Amino acid sequence: MAGPGRLIDEGLSFYEASLAGKAERYGRGETPHTIHVWWARRPHSAMRALVYAALRAPADKRAAARLSELGATPVPQPGLLAEAAAELAGQYGGAPRVLDMFGGGGTIAFEAALLGCDAHSIDVNELAVFLQQANLTYGATLDHGLLKQLAHRHGQAVLQRLARRTETLYPLRGRLASQAEKPIVYLWTYRHACPQCGYAYTLSRRPWLSKKAGKALAMVATPGPDGDGVDMVSLPDGEPPPSRWAGRGATACPRCSATATPGIADSADHCVAVVTSAGVGKQFALRDDALPAAGLLREQEETLLQRTGLALPATTLPAWSGIVNPALYGMRGHADLFNPRQRLVTLMLLEELLAEHRTLQAAHGADVARFVSASLSGLIDQMVDWNCRLSMWIPQNEQVGRAFCGPGVAMLWDYAEVDPVGTGPGNLHAKLERICAGIDALALLRRPVQVQRASAAALPYPDDSFDAIVTDPPYYDNIFYSVLADFFYAWKKPLIDAIENRPTTPPHVPTANSGHDELVASRQRAGGSARAAHDEYCARLGQALREAARVLKPDGLLAFVYSHASVLGWAALVTAFRAAPFTINSVQPLSIERKARPRALASEAVNTCTTFVARRAQAPRPVLARAALQAQFDAILRGGLHRSLLRAGWHEHDAGVALIAQGVALLANCAAVEDADTAALIVDLAGQVSALLPGFSIKQRASL
Repeated sequence: MAGPGRLIDEGLSFYEASLAGKAERYGRGETPHTIHVWWARRPHSAMRALVYAALRAPADKRAAARLSELGATPVPQPGLLAEAAAELAGQYGGAPRVLDMFGGGGTIAFEAALLGCDAHSIDVNELAVFLQQANLTYGATLDHGLLKQLAHRHGQAVLQRLARRTETLYPLRGRLASQAEKPIVYLWTYRHACPQCGYAYTLSRRPWLSKKAGKALAMVATPGPDGDGVDMVSLPDGEPPPSRWAGRGATACPRCSATATPGIADSADHCVAVVTSAGVGKQFALRDDALPAAGLLREQEETLLQRTGLALPATTLPAWSGIVNPALYGMRGHADLFNPRQRLVTLMLLEELLAEHRTLQAAHGADVARFVSASLSGLIDQMVDWNCRLSMWIPQNEQVGRAFCGPGVAMLWDYAEVDPVGTGPGNLHAKLERICAGIDALALLRRPVQVQRASAAALPYPDDSFDAIVTDPPYYDNIFYSVLADFFYAWKKPLIDAIENRPTTPPHVPTANSGHDELVASRQRAGGSARAAHDEYCARLGQALREAARVLKPDGLLAFVYSHASVLGWAALVTAFRAAPFTINSVQPLSIERKARPRALASEAVNTCTTFVARRAQAPRPVLARAALQAQFDAILRGGLHRSLLRAGWHEHDAGVALIAQGVALLANCAAVEDADTAALIVDLAGQVSALLPGFSIKQRASL
């Protein structure tokens, strides 16, 4: 092994860090994650432990104890951070230099800076760069106590003005003002006029209002003379109500039986129910007075756009089946994300944030205004994620679910609209409180992180620059970050331009990232070829790893977090590492993902990540005989790692991921295995893991 030993070589305290990581992901408001939306951000506790272990020499038992303490809680005590930073500074003769070459949401760089490191972070995505600069650079040398006060005060001012301006847009606010039950959520579907007979029928696919115990309530279409009405019906047996859908993507008219393939563009948004609450529990009502006149919405939107010079986003959605499904059903661009009322409210919010930014600049100067307005831009995130045509109603707990939890974007024919300044789920007042709590967490930061937009394939640093690279790259085809980010960037861009004091470019200009530099195995971007998508991902990741080896110091260390549910996802890692001058020294498991998500995507959700610990290679890779590979993997299976993980409470599948990652490292450390294909070898190794751990499985599929 090249270079001095690091604490990570002796193993991460996977149980403590994993336990804290899971608790953190279900908590709210304790970390900077609550300010802005980003995807697959790793828990702060786990990444803090990882950075420390990647840097710290295993000098004594105190180092191992410190590692356990650092990974035990989402937000550590300042004294503990100071002690850890002093240890690292003493070991390196100053602040160690750490790079995250796939910065994303900025968790790794933030934790490295808390440990006293000279932290650097890059990303190709403009939205990722903005939110990292907002959190890690803009306010790093300012008084966070003052920043929090200003964010709360000016955020409240924005929301108060927004509430006044939207009073006429939500008529039930006034009509129910004297009653205990307040309107908090509006439930929508679409109505489609039959092209043959003109009958307007509903397109609901998720008609359930409640599936709570003892309260099975659904919306049922009732035929009328010219179109469907709706009734609320109790269905205690749990049987789904009848639907107008005749098959995948096709409907049948209940009057003339003509079939159609409706889309958003040729259908109308239709509000079917209102959810009210007096603070405890929820009630459902059919109301015909819940909406303003359609002409009022159009008139106010046109007036606002003319007055402000703002423009609706003109950027289009990629029509990628399985990735951006709404584009296949008529949602052509980011301007179509909202219904007319949601869109007008979002424009009003944007106008108020721009005005408040000017007020902040005049009263407190450019630096303070930049940080506070960047933080308050998280209110736009809330509208996009929790209050759009893709925000779902979850009947099991009678809550609203976010639209953009990844990996792609699902089409919804039923959606939930929140009164954004009310008291219901997903409201802006609650988001403002979480933003301010996130600013509290940023107060631990004492030195800015160096953030810039750059590609991992061409790192903007000289040779031998970093003591450690700790990074969490895109996992093959798990998440299409640029697609998700563009939904937010398209609406935040005017405010970002004002914050960064740059001219606003036309709305048709590509948004956060056109995708050409994104590291993802996308057959959509590879001319429809899954093989080409795989090869391109391997080549790009291999180039990034070669760059990592170049900028690492001779005794530097790479901690590379990765996991995947498919054979080719793992095979890509093998190919990429073989193309770079690295030797993998160990693989450390961390179970840090949620076990379930609001949408039914858990079948391939990554629950366990593994950290590949690597250093510059000191000798050429050998070619292994099949028997030699098997002997090494047999030793891993006999080694007891899986038994330790099971005793620590891990699921069999997660323990199996930890084992297959060990086998992947064996393959990556050799140039080839005689007379064997990499993917076939991974299938074979996975079969051996499944025989040992029946709960483990791996997918054999092409890239998305």
